[in-house]
Amino acid sequence: MATVSLRPSLPAPPDGFADEIRALVEATAPRLFAVVERFRTSDGDYDARVAAWGLAHEDGSAQVTAVDGGFRMSLRTPDRAAHMISMRPGSVGCLVWPGSATGPLTPEG
Repeated sequence: MATVSLRPSLPAPPDGFADEIRALVEATAPRLFAVVERFRTSDGDYDARVAAWGLAHEDGSAQVTAVDGGFRMSLRTPDRAAHMISMRPGSVGCLVWPGSATGPLTPEG
């Protein structure tokens, strides 16, 4: 029994094409961020948790998924995810970009 290939065969790509593809992927990859919820505990200490993870796209939009699976959102900007966390009484949401320089965490940024 003969096998039939449904894929058209392409000529071998030119030298350096794989590097061009990698550069394209690097240039257009969404940027990972965490949505962190900061709050005070009942004894007055500060605490925090990663509430969600998101991907920020080139056009400024973001896709966000809760760590506990409670929600998935498409947002106009990543900051809107931090704003939504800040709507919880006693909580302040902020974004943390893995791999970025450390600095003060400010609400929604």
